[in-house]
Amino acid sequence: MGNNEPPPEGPAPTNPEEERLRNRIAAWQAAGIIDAATAARIEAFEAGHPVTDRPTGISVSEVIAYIGTVVLLVGVGFLYGTQYANLGSAGRLVILGLVTAAGLAAGELLRRVGATGAARRARAAGWTVAAVAAAVWFSQAFVDANVLTQASRYGYQDEPDTSGSIMLGAAIGFVIAAVLLWRAGAALLAVVTAALAYTTAGAFDNYARTLPTAGVLVTWLVAAVILAILSETITRGHERRWAREVLRFAVLLPPTISALSLSFNADSNYLEYLAIVFALVAFGLARARGSAGYAIAGGVALFIVVNEVGFRHFAQSLGFPVVLIVSGITLFAVAGGLVRLLPRLRRRG
Repeated sequence: MGNNEPPPEGPAPTNPEEERLRNRIAAWQAAGIIDAATAARIEAFEAGHPVTDRPTGISVSEVIAYIGTVVLLVGVGFLYGTQYANLGSAGRLVILGLVTAAGLAAGELLRRVGATGAARRARAAGWTVAAVAAAVWFSQAFVDANVLTQASRYGYQDEPDTSGSIMLGAAIGFVIAAVLLWRAGAALLAVVTAALAYTTAGAFDNYARTLPTAGVLVTWLVAAVILAILSETITRGHERRWAREVLRFAVLLPPTISALSLSFNADSNYLEYLAIVFALVAFGLARARGSAGYAIAGGVALFIVVNEVGFRHFAQSLGFPVVLIVSGITLFAVAGGLVRLLPRLRRRG
């Protein structure tokens, strides 16, 4: 550390990131943290790494891609919903097919344009549209072809039960979304993957009809296990941490809500306690896996469970305000626990 001479003048910075790096190195050297030789080695190392390898902030093109995704989905959804009968089967499938192709093409175009983090996230926006449109396309095709359709469970003969078709289409869409998630590792695709997994589970419950209450919950747990496996396989690595945490967040929160909903059945009150177990398991997984996603899911699940149990069992005896006070205290406790836990998890992740 004895040599604190300023580093030799190199080429002038060509972008703001290089200028910030030069300023930091100069500040470290002025404070005696590094010497001139170390500063020169740091600059040489960073010069050998292109800017595309470094984390980037949100770019204008990325924001535009996200806006385009929302506008496209809203527009297609509005057209699809208001003109469903007028479009006919062929018209509906053509529109959904074009949207799928456009999403895939947009994602591929953005991939070829640049390899920055912003470009990868913008690509995920296009592929998200493609995954959702593909799931709807397959569901619509199966509905029109009467694949796995059955008579309505409510006796409306002119409205068949299409939950089987939706289940099959959502399952195919889930596979497509998972493949795209494996390629892109983006959080937006993780959201769609989780949503399609639970859509498949819910449609299967409706299609099966005769499943006991516990069997209905099992289908949601199967979807949760699949998402947990995906979070430990295709989303590994620092650059995919947001996608990984989204999947982990989705592993236990939906089954917890499902268990609480099913516990209203007369023969399934025990599922209320299982929901509490799910919330506690989420905290255990958060600590074991160093996961902020599991931690947040556990906090949200615990708050929902405390509210539901309080309103269901104690609203009459303790009074509505008391239940709200208990819920508020629980929320503060969860928030305090997350404040202490999340920084440790971020350091581990």
